[in-house]
This record gives sequence, structure tokens and C-alpha cells, in this order.
Amino acid sequence: MVHVNTEVCIGCGMCEKDCLARAIRVEDGKAKVKMKCMECGHCVAVCPVSAVTMDGAYDMADVMPYDAETFKVPGENFLNFLKFRRSTRQYQQKPIEREKLERVVEAGRYTPTASNRQDVHIVIVQEQMEQVKDFIWEGLERMLEAGIIPHYRSMLQRFIDRRKADKTQDALFFNAPALVVLTCEGPWNGTLVARTMELMAETEGLGSLYSGFIQRALLYSPEAQELLGITGEQVAVCMLMGYPAVKYRRTVPRKKANVTWK
Repeated sequence: MVHVNTEVCIGCGMCEKDCLARAIRVEDGKAKVKMKCMECGHCVAVCPVSAVTMDGAYDMADVMPYDAETFKVPGENFLNFLKFRRSTRQYQQKPIEREKLERVVEAGRYTPTASNRQDVHIVIVQEQMEQVKDFIWEGLERMLEAGIIPHYRSMLQRFIDRRKADKTQDALFFNAPALVVLTCEGPWNGTLVARTMELMAETEGLGSLYSGFIQRALLYSPEAQELLGITGEQVAVCMLMGYPAVKYRRTVPRKKANVTWK
């Protein structure tokens, strides 16, 4: 819920101009909340005198004043950071520290979501990774039996056969120490949150890999869904995470962008 401290408010109208829902208006020289809104927090962010607050599920202790030295990232540095990002398929057998995972989750929490719904359920698997892996491998077999993605059938069957012969031959999880599963009503929100979490993980020295195979196999494993507490939820993204066991020394070439300028 949004509140305006009328004793502090100067009636500048900046909150009204930036409110998409038109839920806050300036009347008699003071901003007033006129209706329930999507609680995006723009009024909190734009107010020059900190007259607007939010309560309920929102903690005002999270709010930070803008500081150019703290928030500005040089564009060239950020572009190079993006260029150097690689999908990781070789992982060290080293658990991820809880505080690093918490910062990755924090980055996901601040991702923009449609209508500010923040409807993404983040599940991080590390301690129960081996049990989850077994369930998902079983789900992969059921998926193949159901005839899903037939063009990958031969390759995935080879993966299954190799793992049955030697459990260390894991071409699905690549022996990653952690799995991140995101569910939400609208899959676009999960995709956005996953991307932010992935980039934060990179800053923590972690590598990641989006896995459509794990995501599809999870749909055929009610056991894994129950263990993860996501039964009945829509899986948006499955992403492996861990410390890379490979060092990339340069960026890679990419095709030119397909851009139309008008």
C-alpha cells in the first residue's frame, strides 16, 4: 500500500506524472493516493523529499538514495561483460556459498515483471541435488517414451545409456552443484528474472547454463516436482549454476545484428 506524508509533501507533481495507473494525484497542493495501484514504487523513487512510502510486503529499508558513483556502470565495460559471458558445461565439484546465492536471488527480486506482479517462485537446489537429478533423469526417459522432441531422441537416448553405464557421465547436468528452477504464471517473467540472476552469478565468479532438456524432463517427473514444491506450477526456466572448471580467455564472434532502422 502506498502512503503520502502530507506534512513532508511539497506538491511538486512528479509522482503524479510518473504514475502509469494515475492512482496518485496532487490536490490542494498535496499528493494523495486515490486508488489501489500496481505498487511499482515509482512514486517512492521519484519523490524529491521522500514523502512517499510503501508498507505491507514492502520493506522501506531496501530503499537507497541515488548516488552516481554507486549506480553508474560504464557502457563499454558492461558491453564487454556481456560479450564475455559463456554457457558453462564444465563445473568444479565445489558448493556455492549461501551468501552468493542470496545475492543472486536479490538480483532476481529486483527484475522488472509485467504489471509488477513479482509472481516468480525461485527454487534453488543444492543439498538435494543428487535426488533431484535421479528423478529428472527418470522424467527424461518418460519424455522419450511419450515421443516428445523426436529430433533429439537418438542423442538423448545415448545420454541415458552412458549415464546408466557410468553415473559420472552426466550430459544433462554436467555435474553442476546447483540447479535453479523458476516458476510463474506468465513465462516471460521467469525468463526476465533468470537473465538477471545469471548476470549477477557471473559477477560472483559463477557460471550458468539454461537447460531446456531439464525443463522438459521435469514436466515428466511428478516426483521431482513434489520434492521441489512446484506441483501444479508452470516451469519457466531451469538453469544450472556453479563454479566453472574451464577458463575462457577471449570473447567469441557473433553474426551481425538483424536490425531495421526506420
